[in-house]
Amino acid sequence: MLKDYELDKPTLETERLILRPLVPEDASDLKEWLGLDEIYTYWGRKASKNEKEPELLFFDARPWVKRKPSQDFKWGVVWKETGKAIGMLEIFDVQNQRMAYVGYRLHPAFWKRGIATEALRQAVDFVFGKTELQRLQATADVRNTGSLRVLEKCGFVKEGIVRQGKMVSVYCDYAIYGLLREDWES
Repeated sequence: MLKDYELDKPTLETERLILRPLVPEDASDLKEWLGLDEIYTYWGRKASKNEKEPELLFFDARPWVKRKPSQDFKWGVVWKETGKAIGMLEIFDVQNQRMAYVGYRLHPAFWKRGIATEALRQAVDFVFGKTELQRLQATADVRNTGSLRVLEKCGFVKEGIVRQGKMVSVYCDYAIYGLLREDWES
């Protein structure tokens, strides 16, 4: 049986942010930053065509295909002050309604302001407070100290380092972080 949040993705709110599903009207905001090379320095790949041309993110190339509701959560991070989409946060690759991966990106003009931490904390609270998920996992290039700090501030525990492993399409040292429901509850 499908859960309410699988059919109607929730909107979350913090003091400075709204996390909500992205809509086609966000494409112009995304175009300002989503294709910037600096965002992909530690991402494991370059920006895709859809990221360089975000209006394509909202185009269904196969509208005849009947899609099942997704268990993933893909939120736009919206700066309340302006209403602009300044980031993206995803809980994705949900496995057996038990674990999922975390990913986030933010407009570089908003780096080092605690915004990714604020957004991720809210998403973690939602996931462990409202879904059956027991574990969230993230990977980050060890050189991406900003992302490592975000994960640690949100309670994720460094579980190990993969040395010269393949992260998306590049080989690098990357850290694996995990957060369990029981850690969040304590």
